[in-house]
Amino acid sequence: MSKISIKSIRNVIIRNYMSFRNLFKISIMPNLVDPLFYLIAMGFGVGSYLTMVGGMSYRDFIITGLISATAMTAATSETTVNAFIQFRLEKTYDAMLMTPINTGDIVIGQSIWAGIRAVIFGGIFFLVSIFISGNFHISFLLIPVVLFIVGYLFGILGLSFTYLAPSREFLNYYNVLVIRPLYMFSDTFFPISSMPLIVQKITWLSPLYHASKIVRGIWINEFKNLFPHFIWLITVSVLLSLIPMYILNRSYFKS
Repeated sequence: MSKISIKSIRNVIIRNYMSFRNLFKISIMPNLVDPLFYLIAMGFGVGSYLTMVGGMSYRDFIITGLISATAMTAATSETTVNAFIQFRLEKTYDAMLMTPINTGDIVIGQSIWAGIRAVIFGGIFFLVSIFISGNFHISFLLIPVVLFIVGYLFGILGLSFTYLAPSREFLNYYNVLVIRPLYMFSDTFFPISSMPLIVQKITWLSPLYHASKIVRGIWINEFKNLFPHFIWLITVSVLLSLIPMYILNRSYFKS
């Protein structure tokens, strides 16, 4: 694989931004409505029967889980459907590779853009959540950092699957078999401690679980034991970055 270029990565990000700005208004609604429906149904519906969960109100428990989950889905959308169209259908990757941009630059640039997209849409829901809860303190400024890391990591995961998918329909398998279970079973809607021990151990592998723990700790201004979750997310993000780079490089340069 060729050497990574910061300038080339920046160009990939700029290209994605120029495409995104034309569709921003259209993208807001689907990315915001889904978590809002969950918040209304679970936070205010179920929340009327439950009071405190893990030392916080059930509404805030749901809010903090959904902030992370919104970042995950925003990044996933960018690096599955959008990336597949660029890679397989519009041949945008082919055009970029005719310039000094290489496959590594594309992967890193796409993943960073997924992180930025996660900050944008996760941040919008985050601001709505602040308005609904009336809760804010200075440490909340750390949450966009968490959203970016989550977006980058799920960008890497999404690209890895997308580059292997032979058709657009295969992306549904990733969403149904990976993203949807993570959405439901990552300390998002209920404490995972209520599940069997084997499920708890499996859930520990979920990036969304660690993100939910971090956001929840920031939300209640309790930072004890959050550092290992940060380290886990960053370490896995770095290590997994090699996978889509290898896959994409092999798809263009099999020899």
